[in-house]
Amino acid sequence: MCKAAGDKTNDLKNVCCHDECGISSSDTGDTASARRSLEQGTIVSCTSIFFLICGLSLTFPQMQSMRDELGCDALCYGSMTSVRGALGLVGTALVGRLSDRNDSFLARSLGSVGKGGGSSGRRGCLLLGIIASLLGFIIALDSSLIALWLSMIPGAFLQHNFDVFKALLSEYHNDVDNSQHNPNTEEEEGDDSSPTRSSSVGKLGMTVGVSFMVGPMLAAGANPSFQSATCIAIFCILVSGASIFMLPLPLVSTTQKIDACKSQQSNEFTLSKMMKLQTPKTRAAMTLLVIRLNMALAFHIFNTIWPESLKARFQFGPSDHARFMSFIGITYAISQGFVAKRMINVLGAKGKVYGICICCKMLGIGRYIAFHTDSLLVVYASFFFIINALGILNTVITADTGSIAPSNEIGKLFGILQASESAAGMVGPFVGGIISHYLGKDAPLLAVVAIYTFLFFYLSWGYDGLVLSVSRDERNETKKSM
Repeated sequence: MCKAAGDKTNDLKNVCCHDECGISSSDTGDTASARRSLEQGTIVSCTSIFFLICGLSLTFPQMQSMRDELGCDALCYGSMTSVRGALGLVGTALVGRLSDRNDSFLARSLGSVGKGGGSSGRRGCLLLGIIASLLGFIIALDSSLIALWLSMIPGAFLQHNFDVFKALLSEYHNDVDNSQHNPNTEEEEGDDSSPTRSSSVGKLGMTVGVSFMVGPMLAAGANPSFQSATCIAIFCILVSGASIFMLPLPLVSTTQKIDACKSQQSNEFTLSKMMKLQTPKTRAAMTLLVIRLNMALAFHIFNTIWPESLKARFQFGPSDHARFMSFIGITYAISQGFVAKRMINVLGAKGKVYGICICCKMLGIGRYIAFHTDSLLVVYASFFFIINALGILNTVITADTGSIAPSNEIGKLFGILQASESAAGMVGPFVGGIISHYLGKDAPLLAVVAIYTFLFFYLSWGYDGLVLSVSRDERNETKKSM
């Protein structure tokens, strides 16, 4: 069933709805328009997330000093971390679900302000995240312990712009894929859009890595007071918010959808349905959730012993940690922006599984070596491989997540996956502390190695059949519906 796109989409013609309400077109002009939206959307997304993360990370050094001045001890900070994790657990799932809805009050109010007009759940959630961050910093200007607690709540609950941007980029790619598929050709096993998806995701991840490095460096160089750093952060966040108004809307947001199309929307990506494993898509989503959950769990368990290990072996102080974190930031940025895309291009669709399995090996072995070596050079070398492996693995998983979900459920799926990471952030430190106390200081490290060993075999066994096959079937269905 087809209809004209209307005045708001006068360059998008012959738009049709298929059985999952994806938007497709046989017109080559639509392909060019979709590609322009992808390019512009990627640039605007990277710009917005850069200023947002720069603003947030700019206050990190001053925030620690402020906590110390206000008497926020280990118990206070641990409680804040737990509350932040709990808020993030709920907030990521909520924001992800809201970002998929273009007919909600948020989409019709905040989401209708900006380029192209029309209601957009993604734009509404992005602007809501900006408002939440601004509110948090305004509260923090009071410089009291209560204000410090209250300032953490809005951002932890509602600011999940990075995940919304990932969903938005996936939606742009879905538009490009739908507009350029030739229905007269069969899908080949090697026909894969992952390199282009990985390129966009990699640019976004690279921007985050650079901004996490730039913010603290600026703070260390200028050494502003907490109030001055907060005011600069507010300015950066305002610039980030202004960039969002320039985001082009995906076709699914600029095209009015009829009730018949709405009734056909699949609603597969809820946690209860994913756990039942009834359809290929829910099995693919659950596979990705297991991977994300275990990766996050390994990270948080390892962090219970890593800082103490660095201090015991190398007498790491604040400046040493700053240099180490800067090294990690730039390495992760390069991995996301350059290494991941090139590795995926070299490996191809058939070699992708072997590549991510090797990454799991590197993550396990690299952490073991870094923990036991007495050479700081070896630590840096190990983390060079660890961070590159992590960047490649994250890029591949994010790109494949966007390829299995329809546009009306991408945000929900990203939200669920991020919520699982938040849950791991709450459980991981506790698990690491318990096993370290009762089983010895090396026990958390062995647990991390065991997790990555499990992921190696799990990915070898099921990633192609459970995840990649769904992406291939989705492209075939798109072709057949045209």
